[in-house]
Amino acid sequence: MTRLRTVLARRRSIRAHLREERTLQRAFATAPTQESAHEIAALTARR
Repeated sequence: MTRLRTVLARRRSIRAHLREERTLQRAFATAPTQESAHEIAALTARR
């Protein structure tokens, strides 16, 4: 049972990470200016 919980927790973590990455890619794509895209990139580098 512990192994199952570990696998489920890992998959949840991976899905959350991928969801966050997609959100960032959307933010880059919809940034009004190149400077805004650079600011978004700077914010992601700090996390």
